[in-house]
Amino acid sequence: MNKKIRSFVPLLLLFVFLPKALDASVLTIRLYGGGTYLQGGDINSGMKGWADYYKAYYGTYGYPQQTGSFAPVHLGFDAGGDIIFHLTTRFGIGLGAEYLMATKSSTLAFQSTASSFTMRFVGIPSAIPAKLSLFYFLPLGNRVRVSLHAGAGYYSASARLESHSSIDYIIDSSAKGIGYHGGLGLEWELFPKFCLLIEAAGRYASLSGFEGDVTMVGLGGWKGKLYYWGATASFLDKFNYIDLLIGAPGGTGFLFVREAKIDFSGFSLRAGFVIKL
Repeated sequence: MNKKIRSFVPLLLLFVFLPKALDASVLTIRLYGGGTYLQGGDINSGMKGWADYYKAYYGTYGYPQQTGSFAPVHLGFDAGGDIIFHLTTRFGIGLGAEYLMATKSSTLAFQSTASSFTMRFVGIPSAIPAKLSLFYFLPLGNRVRVSLHAGAGYYSASARLESHSSIDYIIDSSAKGIGYHGGLGLEWELFPKFCLLIEAAGRYASLSGFEGDVTMVGLGGWKGKLYYWGATASFLDKFNYIDLLIGAPGGTGFLFVREAKIDFSGFSLRAGFVIKL
């Protein structure tokens, strides 16, 4: 029995690893684009805290009529590509880069018997991961194959937060960190060296350590770090908040304080093409 198993192993290795004469490409290029969903993390809960705070504040002090609500940022787009070095017809190593970005704007309207005004909040998280991936390819016939990949990426990320009313308040911050990704795709060969690609991909990347600038248009600004905290106020039992400050906030009414985390974890649905060289 052991001899039979030992004789079967080399055949299995040949089946998995040996290149086939019909598909001898050493290098392929993938280019793609599509829609993405990301969690957002503290950029959503913190900016919702902006809306909760101002709705409670102005509701208490003279502007009881309010319309609008905060909408979290989740949907956006991504685009990127990979250069894949084929170790065999089934396995390859990919070097790639990707750009992903999401944006969402929310407007609140306040009105009293004598006056009215609006506040607009905008969140824009974006990132460029440089990726290293392991690919596996499974043929489903002469023209179709499944591609699976997984790996890690080094993320150069940014988070822009805006509040617009009588004063325009703009935060621009950036951070770097490690994330992880994987995906499942289907390649359909239209021509000997050209394939169409459809793919579903997921990622995990929650980053902190964002630093940057605050600009109060016409009034100046400052540099600092992006913080996230929970607090209480006389007109609001509890709210979460996000802001870029010179130092960590503290004092009476603060429930917790930490560095803000922007969560790029999510998934993408995309389409593109593959060129075999």
